[in-house]
Amino acid sequence: RKNWFFSGQMFEVDESSLDSGVTYQTCRASGAGGQHVNTTNSAVRATHTETGVSVRVESERSQHANKRLARALLFQKLEMMKQEQMTSQEKARWQQHRELERGNPVKTFKGEKFVAVTRKSR
Repeated sequence: RKNWFFSGQMFEVDESSLDSGVTYQTCRASGAGGQHVNTTNSAVRATHTETGVSVRVESERSQHANKRLARALLFQKLEMMKQEQMTSQEKARWQQHRELERGNPVKTFKGEKFVAVTRKSR
């Protein structure tokens, strides 16, 4: 192929609000890396305490870089969950609008001044 297309997004991580509800665990990374992997706890697991969502990162060589990346990935996951929740709420609201019963008004308004005309109960 000559032409490649991709989509990318930038996430601004608000570290002050995110760090308060996140616990970090360090563990040994797996895979290639020789003696360095066997001697250091460079992999990081970040868990959001309120929702229980966790992310494990072991791609970088240093623990600090993995922690930074885990924080960004966790923020991205939480934002996606929030977006999905808002989408489902919007869909539920739209469905509720479509299921609305029309007719049998209790109160109607007539004229230019919108004078209320109440309907008598049977």
